[in-house]
Amino acid sequence: MKSVRTYLISLIILAMAASVFAVLWLTTYFNYASYETNYENLQIQYNMLESNYTNLEHNYNSLQNQYQTLQTQYSSLQSQYSNLNNTYWNILTFLGQSNFSTTLQPDYFAYRSVVVPNGFYGTIYITTSTSIPVDVVVLDLYNLIQAAEGYSYQYYLYDQGTYINDNLSVGPGLYVVIVYNPSNTTATPLSFTVTTVYTPIS
Repeated sequence: MKSVRTYLISLIILAMAASVFAVLWLTTYFNYASYETNYENLQIQYNMLESNYTNLEHNYNSLQNQYQTLQTQYSSLQSQYSNLNNTYWNILTFLGQSNFSTTLQPDYFAYRSVVVPNGFYGTIYITTSTSIPVDVVVLDLYNLIQAAEGYSYQYYLYDQGTYINDNLSVGPGLYVVIVYNPSNTTATPLSFTVTTVYTPIS
């Protein structure tokens, strides 16, 4: 009987050990399956992130190339603008300066035109030197036409003398500086200078 009891106890112990082993194996298996699923999910996420990174890197390189292209175009436009601006101011300087000498015959006149473009004020400096008194008049285009046709007109400046050194400020428009010899008999040497300084209208 003792051997039978011992045998039964051994069977019970083996059965319990097998059960424990089975539980441990199942637990390990399910943990492994869970880890494997998590690994696959992480692998998918990693692949997605890697793809997104590649796309972002490509977009960054594309944007960088576009930026460099725009920067080059901007530098080119800036250079062109600077050249045009210099040319513009050279033209204004040419239009606003005149210096010459002549003999002004009796009842005759000399003139110089001044252009003040839109967006600027002009300060016109006038200097004349003669041996007899002369008249200096500044008219705009409208009043010049009025005077030429014998109608009443208004002037921006009038002065008389043998040496005249005047200046006046005007807005955009076309102006004419006229030096007139009112004598009916006497000619006079004339030194005539007109300089215009331009100021942008703010």
